[in-house]
Amino acid sequence: MQSRSICLIACSLVVLLSFGVQMGTAIKCWECRSDSDPKCADPFDNSTLSITDCKQVEKKEHLPLAQATMCRKIRQKVHGEWRYFRSCAFMGEPGIEGDERFCLMRSGTYNIFMEYCTCNSKDGCNAATLRGPTGVLVVLASSLTLFLTTVAFFHRV
Repeated sequence: MQSRSICLIACSLVVLLSFGVQMGTAIKCWECRSDSDPKCADPFDNSTLSITDCKQVEKKEHLPLAQATMCRKIRQKVHGEWRYFRSCAFMGEPGIEGDERFCLMRSGTYNIFMEYCTCNSKDGCNAATLRGPTGVLVVLASSLTLFLTTVAFFHRV
C-alpha cells in the first residue's frame, strides 16, 4: 500500500510540473533575420545565436504598455526569395485559436506570400518546429500512473 502511494505522488508531481513549465510569466525567444544571418532560415541553426529574454526587449514606441509575451516566426516569399524573421511578439494570440501547430498564411499580388506563427508554449518555441513535449509528457505520466496502480493492485491480490 505504501509503495502505491509513493508511485501516485511521484506521477502526480510529474504531471503538475509539466503544467508548471508552460505557465511561466517570461518567455525567451530566438531573434534573428535571414537577410543578415542565413542561419535564421529553415532549417534553423541556432548554434551561433543566443536566446533573448523577452522581458528585456526594448518596448515598442507605438505600443508603450504592451509586453512581449510570445515568440513569433515570420516566413516571407517576396519575388521568389524566402526571408525569415524570428523575434519576441507583443500582440496577438498563440497559433490559430490557441493551437500553435497552425500559422496564419497570407498571399498577395506580385508573388508575395507570408506565414506568421506565434507561440508561448516554451522558451525558444519560434525555432523551426513549434510543437512542445508537454502534451506527450502528460500522456506518459498518466499512462505510468495507471500502469503502476494496476501493478500495485494485482500485487496485493
